[in-house]
Amino acid sequence: MVISLRSISIVLLLFFLSGCSVKKPTALESRVKVNTLTKMIVDLDRGINPQEADDLARSSIYYVQDLITEYRLVSPPLWQNALVNMGLKNRGLCYQWANDLYHYLKKKEYQTLTLHYVGANISTYKEHNALSVSARGRDINGSILLDAWRDSGNLYYKKIEEDKKYKWSERLDME
Repeated sequence: MVISLRSISIVLLLFFLSGCSVKKPTALESRVKVNTLTKMIVDLDRGINPQEADDLARSSIYYVQDLITEYRLVSPPLWQNALVNMGLKNRGLCYQWANDLYHYLKKKEYQTLTLHYVGANISTYKEHNALSVSARGRDINGSILLDAWRDSGNLYYKKIEEDKKYKWSERLDME
């Protein structure tokens, strides 16, 4: 049996385009994440409204899950980046996740919370962007990182200074 170069190319292209599809978390997994993130936000400062913390946690986790569908997400994130950069997908780069989530949350006009654009390795090929949330008026020190890109739509959150993968700084040029 003779296999043509064209056939191999088509199979490889289909494999490359398909990537690993992304599964949304179960309802129970989402509830656990909402509860954990809410507690982390409330623990930032006693002046934080617990209802706002819960709304931000819930909204972040579920909106990011909606973006999985909107972006037609594949995993790992670098596959998604390659497809976007080749023009085969429209969205799904880290700054797009951060931007979409920021604008969605900003509409809620939280009174006790502040959202921040954050970046690491800015202006290098390893640049990465995300959001963080702090108590109203505080900077990113001690804030909670919200990174939707890193785990392919499974919102990654952690105290910003505990994230050992990146050294984050605030991005004032992103709004």
